[in-house]
Amino acid sequence: MLFFRLFVLQLMLALAILKLITVLDRGHGLKADRAAGGILLAGCCLGAGYTARLCGPQQPVLWPGYLVLAVYLTVCTITDFQTHKVYDILQVPAAVAGAVLCLLQVPMPEGGRVLVSFALLQYLLFTRYYGEGDVMAFQICSLYIVGRGGDLRTLLLHMALAFILLGAVQGLKHNINQKGNLKVPVPFLPYIACSLLWFL
Repeated sequence: MLFFRLFVLQLMLALAILKLITVLDRGHGLKADRAAGGILLAGCCLGAGYTARLCGPQQPVLWPGYLVLAVYLTVCTITDFQTHKVYDILQVPAAVAGAVLCLLQVPMPEGGRVLVSFALLQYLLFTRYYGEGDVMAFQICSLYIVGRGGDLRTLLLHMALAFILLGAVQGLKHNINQKGNLKVPVPFLPYIACSLLWFL
């Protein structure tokens, strides 16, 4: 069964990368707790399910690209949630896989312009509102969204939904002050990952 094979492969890769982080970064701060296990299982289920649905058995050439994205988002969500860190090295394979998928899936003709415009918006305007890891996560997600035919409006809607989810959850936790800012900073990457599900 395709879903099960993808699930097992993603789980093994995510665990291997998390183990590698603990070996290479002595001050990693990662813990094997219930929250990390829940994120890992949810990420693997969603990643395998989406990859199987989007690509199916007819397009096995696309599986590795979406598998890399799923592993990247799962691992980064765990590290951001537990340690407020997103490791730069994880972004390289995800960006390469996203770029390859963009080329393989015949994106819209102005896809290159859309990606450049979105990158400029991220780095010149939005980088002051969240960390560089979050900027890169939006950039990587933009490669996959444009590869599926998304335009600049779709990329901005992805950003908007991530902020809406953040506001809704943190509002329920009373973590928003009168100016609309967070009282206590929280990891943003989990919201970026969850909101991406609506745009692939």
